[in-house]
Amino acid sequence: MNMRKTILVVAWMVAVVSYAQQLPDSHFEDWSRTYNGDAQLVNWYGSNVSQVGMKFTFMFQKPGRTGSCAYVTDREIGAIGITATGPGYMSLGQPWQYMKGLTIKSATAGTEGGIAWTHRPDTIAVWVKRTGANTDKEDFHILYYSWIGTAKSHQYKNKVGGCTSTERINEESDIRSATNGNECGIDQPVKQVAEGWYRARAKYNDWTLIKVPILYKNDGRPTMCNVIFSAGNYPAFRANDGLYDGNGLYVDDVELIYSSRIDRLTINGTVWKEFNPNSEAVQTVSLTALGVTGDGLRVTGYRGIGTLTNIKGEKARFNGRKLGANEMTVEPGEINGKPWTITVKAEDGSSVHTYRLKIVK
Repeated sequence: MNMRKTILVVAWMVAVVSYAQQLPDSHFEDWSRTYNGDAQLVNWYGSNVSQVGMKFTFMFQKPGRTGSCAYVTDREIGAIGITATGPGYMSLGQPWQYMKGLTIKSATAGTEGGIAWTHRPDTIAVWVKRTGANTDKEDFHILYYSWIGTAKSHQYKNKVGGCTSTERINEESDIRSATNGNECGIDQPVKQVAEGWYRARAKYNDWTLIKVPILYKNDGRPTMCNVIFSAGNYPAFRANDGLYDGNGLYVDDVELIYSSRIDRLTINGTVWKEFNPNSEAVQTVSLTALGVTGDGLRVTGYRGIGTLTNIKGEKARFNGRKLGANEMTVEPGEINGKPWTITVKAEDGSSVHTYRLKIVK
């Protein structure tokens, strides 16, 4: 193989690796589907509504920060005397709505499913604009979550606070049990791995980059993930109010960022609180001050630690995930001598960070 072909093959391999760890159509350029005559993304789904033979579009193609972007908006919709304001959002999963007969009191809705996924990003970054007359009254949402297994339930909270029967697979509220759980009960729970969630009552007239940390419940390797960009009060325990017609969200150029930093370092299971994850200098740790005894030393790194607070004010703690041997390697040094060297690689290979620890008694 000549040099030019070798370079091309290597470049293609790098591109495949990078793409495999990003979300599909992350720049929102493939609008080759349609709904009710409106262009729609192929890999993403809007919270479009079909009601009593009528269709209402909630996701639209707009000029973007680069190329095209997605625009979702809250809308007041109705037919034959049944009207309500619905949340405008888009998702890798499938938004759904259900109403038993023509009884609006039984109406319920949500998001089902996502995409097959095995990666563990550390941040979701996205460019947004937020518009509308009532942005100060309603949260918009940026949400990433991943899980292992298949969730199942047969009932969900409706307009009047009761439970409407409808069977769903991998419904958002059945997965995010700690932050937005199904209040009508979960038949078959799953193991949620991670969640990154940002919500705010804000207006952005210009393109604004928002970076949302992704927190981890455990060390698991997910099998599925979903992402939701919402212009309004969703997901919020199926809120029946707080939605404002015309509040909209422009979304473009979403990126998953993989870190090579350590959030927390432990030595023999004890947290070293003075550890500086941003330092490239030699850091000194005293085993005596740390309360660590014994001959063998185990140095362990963690990432994705934090707390999320839901709309009820309830806090969910995420203890982070332990970095595996393919991400973090430790070259032992000597106590009171040669420093330990810790090398951390980002999961997608995008960066490497080296820490040096001088361990003394």
